[in-house]
Amino acid sequence: MISLELAKKINILCLLAAIAAVLILPLRKEIWYDETISMLCSKGISHDSPSQMGGATTVSSATLEQMNTLSNVYKATVIDNANSFVYNMKLHYFTLLFGNGIGMYVLFSKLCAIVTLLASFALCGLIFKDSIFTAVAILLLAADLNFIGMSHEIRAYELGTCFVTLAAIFFYKFMYEEEKPGYLFLLALFSVGAVLSHFLSLYVILVFLGYLVVNKKAGLFRGKNIMAMAAPVALIAVYLGFAFVGLKYMSHQNERFQEKAASLPFSAVHVLFRSFAMGAVDFKAVFPAFREKAVAVVFSILLLGNLYLGAIRSAENKEEKRNLNLLLLLGASGTVFLALLCFKSGHYTALYNRYHSFCIPFACLFTAYTLYLISKSEKVHKALKVASMAVIILPACVLFAIAARKINTNVEYNHVAVAQEIVRDNVSKIEIPTWDDAFLLQSVLPRGYKIDYVLNAASPYFTLYKAGTTEKVPLIRKNS
Repeated sequence: MISLELAKKINILCLLAAIAAVLILPLRKEIWYDETISMLCSKGISHDSPSQMGGATTVSSATLEQMNTLSNVYKATVIDNANSFVYNMKLHYFTLLFGNGIGMYVLFSKLCAIVTLLASFALCGLIFKDSIFTAVAILLLAADLNFIGMSHEIRAYELGTCFVTLAAIFFYKFMYEEEKPGYLFLLALFSVGAVLSHFLSLYVILVFLGYLVVNKKAGLFRGKNIMAMAAPVALIAVYLGFAFVGLKYMSHQNERFQEKAASLPFSAVHVLFRSFAMGAVDFKAVFPAFREKAVAVVFSILLLGNLYLGAIRSAENKEEKRNLNLLLLLGASGTVFLALLCFKSGHYTALYNRYHSFCIPFACLFTAYTLYLISKSEKVHKALKVASMAVIILPACVLFAIAARKINTNVEYNHVAVAQEIVRDNVSKIEIPTWDDAFLLQSVLPRGYKIDYVLNAASPYFTLYKAGTTEKVPLIRKNS
């Protein structure tokens, strides 16, 4: 048996190793279309900003810098589809403080991932106490390709995951430690933060809400509790009220998806198959990630089912069964919700791995908890305990190692490299094919850098005016 002190040290070492992995990866970073949207929104630039240029052919960086206000960040977010305002706002201030280098954009997501790891560690402390299986949960989370991938994406997923994990701590405290209104206030506040970071985080929040209503019943709606929830609820109500036009844009986007999908085949079997495959990977039966074949998916679901049965039989009291089932609901919330969205819409747009981000900490914790219950049971043979650990942890680590070496480094936008060249060679004038290219360059140039952007729609090049010479750089831009 591992002593309590040794278990604490191993848990902390695993946490530090997970944080190090977040900070180190990726070894090289390239941006893609969705990330450019986040960068531009955080600078107060929307997809209709080119129309604001009027008939101008030359615009200074100082003029574009004036667009970089919180008011414009809000407007750009609403015009996009009203999603991710809290993320865009925080990224706005973060880059104002620390600069527009691509590393700073990515660092914000990395810091969100680190807070998620710390919050998961704290949540494990509530559930596992000082068990070494805290280390297992942290290891599984850090090895998750979705989690580690979103930690270096300039998107809102990691911030939303951070908020739902923080909310889970106060949900658990309110549910099972003490019904303090302060816990309920923080639960509501972090839940609102999650939804205003990314609307899809709602599927986790719905589990919190449903659990509270079913278990606390009328007691949830006492005066102090209502007062605790009032401010966060009012906050989201005000935002959605003012951003209603953005929700209409989102509705129009969904309608266009449905129109395109109407001419394409739709299979409920495919939705279920892909949902089971992605759900299995979330819970760290990662075999479908190696090869998404029916045999891998069936094996993974059977493996998870047997782990659950072994854990529920090994549970020694109602508290352990309660924890196990709660984590199962939270971990599976994304899989169920996204599959239902597919059935409702009649297309597969919701079947993106990144949309599962918000339930992954709980899925990892569920699997670690099943292993914890099985490991301390006298009903289970020692060899079976070791096999259960190995069949989950080893494939997850192998998958992580393979993926870490194959991080996509395709250049879909070369604006970051061009901006670096502008600063290095002290370029004060550049021809750009579209105003969108000027906006993106402006987003990654140092604040206060002086340059004139000259529109040349007939050219597929950036033309950099250097001392006594010019240099043409072919534009790379993949807007999809």
